Amino acid sequence: MLETNKAALDVAIAAFNDPGRREQYLDMYAPGVVLHGYPRGLSGAQGARTFYTQLWAAFPDVEIALEQVLGTDDQLVARYRLSGVQTGDFYGAPVTGQATNITGVAWLRFEGGRVIEIWQASGTLDLLTRLTARAAEEPRTSASAEAAALRWAERHPDD
Repeated sequence: MLETNKAALDVAIAAFNDPGRREQYLDMYAPGVVLHGYPRGLSGAQGARTFYTQLWAAFPDVEIALEQVLGTDDQLVARYRLSGVQTGDFYGAPVTGQATNITGVAWLRFEGGRVIEIWQASGTLDLLTRLTARAAEEPRTSASAEAAALRWAERHPDD
């Protein structure tokens, strides 16, 4: 069973990395898959489809490289690297046009050759934070500094 699940993961990753076959990546998920570590409101295979469709749209050249896979009969833990250039909006993070390279860990529980539960620790929040920080091109000014400057100007009109 361990080898069957590893083979299913390898097939899914190959599909993920091939833009012409990406939809086949989603075949790895059972219809009622339980998703942990994904954005709020996403559940089941349809939730996975929603997430990955947005990911592929925002990062058209995205790829996953498996760095290590460990497992038992019905569980796999995969350490991976996800890389690609952001060319579209991703869950509110504006386009950066820059390469993104993140590492993650996924714990997958299989039944009948398909994932029935996944714990994702790729740092979706971390990714969004980094993308948003990159997109901020202008430094932010401090509201309290602006208020102090205005008060100074009001008290010292001739300076």
